[in-house]
Amino acid sequence: MPLNLSFNYVVFGEARVRVRILLDEQPETMIELKLSGNGSIPMYRQITAPSEPKDVIVTSLIEYFDPTNNTWIISDSKTCKVTVTPIPTIVKIVVVGLPSNVKVSVQALILPEGSVLERVISSGGEHNIVLSIHQPSTIFVIIEDEITLSNKTKYIAENNLREIFVEPGWTITLQFSYSTFYLVSTRVEPNEEILNIIEEDEWVERGGSFSTNAPRIFESISRKYVLSGIDVNGETFNDFLVLKVQAPYTITYKYHEYSKMIIDSEVKVPDTVSSRKIYLDSLLRYVDESVGEYWVEKGGIVKIPFREYVLNNVRFVPSNFESSLKAELEDDYVVVVVDKPGYIKLYYDAEVKLDVIVSYSSIKTLRREDWVPIGTSYKLHLGSLLSPSSVGERIELGSLRSDLTYEFIKDNETIIFMVDSPGEIEVRLDRYFIVRVFTVSLSGAKYPLCLGPPSLTGWSSNEDFDEIWVPEKTTLVCYFPERIDYEDISILFVKGLVGEIEYDTPGLKSFYVDRPLTIRMQYDLIEYFQLKGNTERGVFIGEGLYPKGAKVAWRVEPPEYLCEGLLGFLGFKFKAVNPYGVEDILGDKIVEVTWVLAPSVESPMIQLLQLVSVFIASYIGLIYHKMWKIKFREAIQGDGDIES
Repeated sequence: MPLNLSFNYVVFGEARVRVRILLDEQPETMIELKLSGNGSIPMYRQITAPSEPKDVIVTSLIEYFDPTNNTWIISDSKTCKVTVTPIPTIVKIVVVGLPSNVKVSVQALILPEGSVLERVISSGGEHNIVLSIHQPSTIFVIIEDEITLSNKTKYIAENNLREIFVEPGWTITLQFSYSTFYLVSTRVEPNEEILNIIEEDEWVERGGSFSTNAPRIFESISRKYVLSGIDVNGETFNDFLVLKVQAPYTITYKYHEYSKMIIDSEVKVPDTVSSRKIYLDSLLRYVDESVGEYWVEKGGIVKIPFREYVLNNVRFVPSNFESSLKAELEDDYVVVVVDKPGYIKLYYDAEVKLDVIVSYSSIKTLRREDWVPIGTSYKLHLGSLLSPSSVGERIELGSLRSDLTYEFIKDNETIIFMVDSPGEIEVRLDRYFIVRVFTVSLSGAKYPLCLGPPSLTGWSSNEDFDEIWVPEKTTLVCYFPERIDYEDISILFVKGLVGEIEYDTPGLKSFYVDRPLTIRMQYDLIEYFQLKGNTERGVFIGEGLYPKGAKVAWRVEPPEYLCEGLLGFLGFKFKAVNPYGVEDILGDKIVEVTWVLAPSVESPMIQLLQLVSVFIASYIGLIYHKMWKIKFREAIQGDGDIES
């Protein structure tokens, strides 16, 4: 309990004064002062019981020092009996750095007693822990080291263990501080095992720094992951950065996944040329630059060329393909969807180039290139070498040279080559064309007449034409006559035809034979017929030979004759009934001329008779006129009587 031990003093001069307090005759406190004049000294004393309430005799002594005999002399004293109780020992706990009203566990280990106190306090303000100790003690105070309020925020005590020395009745304040830590989570996309090794959760003190850092490339046998961006709480960055941690962070390292795609190619060859496969495969890989291993972003679409390649007279032709990936053929490409590691193998057929050189008739040379699958046989038909062949064309093999193995089948006019490499074939051919001459035969002669060089023999005659096989580019000369006369017919030249060539003029025509030819002559055939006249008098003019269909004018001269004797005196003459005419010549014809006896108007007797006839006719006409006038008048008068 508290005791008021204050006192007043009056000192003359200066004196040494001490105050002693005895508890149950045992010194408890002593204070020495130097005083002068007068005044008061306030003094209070808290007296507590060690363990339980009891009565205590309290004695207060005021003494001054006597320097003469060097002793202390009691100036005043007081004694009283008081009942005292134990004073608690208090440890005040202050927690900072936590949100308000956060529950915190506190433990206190008291030595040497060995007792342990456990309390739960709230953050904010002071919290008293009352200790019951009866002797000086060492106390270890422990608070929670770590407090987690959420899965991303926690608080860690800076020093959660304190060691203090206390005596009974002491009050000591302990302040514990917590630091805020935020969870920084590192994640990856996509969620693959190879990437998960960099996933971690790290608690970082608020205000601290955190550096983003991750491998830019992860690679396995068949997959590769390339860092494409860093996502920090929804915000994307392209490069690493240092974060000042003021809140929880989720850092996601985003990787692009790449799958390994293996492209290979292979030449398919028959077993007969298997020894050439290694060489052909090496050629193919040389020209096909797509062969190899590629990293393709997952889900990517790759277009692989799948087309023909030519190198060293070898042509590689796409055949088919196989793949562990989804693939389809599109034009000259194989379109592959790379959604996982895989492969695609392209198969090609190999063809080799054969240079076929065809010489024929020692005049012209043709070259052509044929691509033939390696390991196969190549058939060369003589009849197809000069394609397109035509009717009336014949080919004979002159000579053959080739670096390939071959067999000539004469019956079929076929050469079979075994193709195991590119090669050259030289063929010399002799070509013949059929020439047909349609002729006109007269008295053992045939027209048109065609001749060639002396070596050209072997004409064959048919009913309508003559024909012969003529070597190509042979010169022929044909004669087309302008006119052929024979007995009662004539043949007149119209045009000459040599194949598609027309000649409008007759004569000799020279030309080369470079195709099957048909030679003929167009002509007009003219038949002649006899026109004769049969007449008793005069001369028939127009008699002769005329072509069929002609129109011929004829006449008789003179057309009339004066009669002789009395008939002539009387004016009679002979006159042709048909003195002239036009005849259509359709055959031999005789014109019969008919003569009749007729008077002549130029005879005097005829003229006299004409005058008498005119006179008689005039007289009769006059008499008739007069009679008509009389009847006309009578008719007029009769009409007048009737009216009256």
